Amino acid sequence: MTGPDPLSASSGPAGPWSHASGFPDLLALTARFLGGEPIGFPGWATAETDEESDEMLPTLLAAGSAGMISVASQPGAPFGPGHDGLTWGGRAFIGGFVEPANAAAIQQRAERAGAWAKDGEEAGPFAIPAGLRDGKPYLVLGSDAKEQELELFQDQVGPGALAALEAARFLWVIDPVWGRRGRLKRAF
Repeated sequence: MTGPDPLSASSGPAGPWSHASGFPDLLALTARFLGGEPIGFPGWATAETDEESDEMLPTLLAAGSAGMISVASQPGAPFGPGHDGLTWGGRAFIGGFVEPANAAAIQQRAERAGAWAKDGEEAGPFAIPAGLRDGKPYLVLGSDAKEQELELFQDQVGPGALAALEAARFLWVIDPVWGRRGRLKRAF
């Protein structure tokens, strides 16, 4: 006889994330969250995805199936007038944690699909604009993201899961074409 699923939504006041013991658990919980289960996501103040993420759900789920725990994303946004009358636009991207053994395969698939795949630890320092407002970057993807994103998970996941994230690579997968929508899924 087996006990209750430690990752069930009713696994205690801290929720299922606190019971994650490794990378596979975190991937499974991310898939459940993206699939609409109201289990929240570490560091976010909501139990569900936002509108911007909803547009990217097929791509985010494909990234998860490929082994990426996505923590940041944006759909492509064609250049046009924004709420302030200035011209805004953006590149589609996903950033997330990947186990070291899987990182090269994801990078190769992304690059074959025409996307940029940047590993902050391997590529050296970099800053890639992903959003422009009146021709000036307002959103920049960088090599320093891993440490910032790890903070989302501290005190919210089990020690084994946190150790797996610390050992993971942090990849950015970016559509190089400004404003293009729906193409990034091919990278996974």
